[in-house]
Amino acid sequence: MAKIKASHIKCGVCGTKFRSPISLGDTEAFQSATLVGNTASCPDCGRMIHCNSENMSYVLADDTGGLVGNDYIDNRT
Repeated sequence: MAKIKASHIKCGVCGTKFRSPISLGDTEAFQSATLVGNTASCPDCGRMIHCNSENMSYVLADDTGGLVGNDYIDNRT
């Protein structure tokens, strides 16, 4: 289990990646969390985005990347 420094969400509408308001202390908590019904407002387009493991990623305390969901791929051109 590794300490999480920050978690991010990717907007499914405009593709903006922004800091998540949900704080999960470590990778074990991130992987076992039930992220249902949580939303955040995209700072660019203003849409309410669901916060779930498919559109969230994290940065570990040692600045390495973490789990990335299937929807986190940046498809913008």
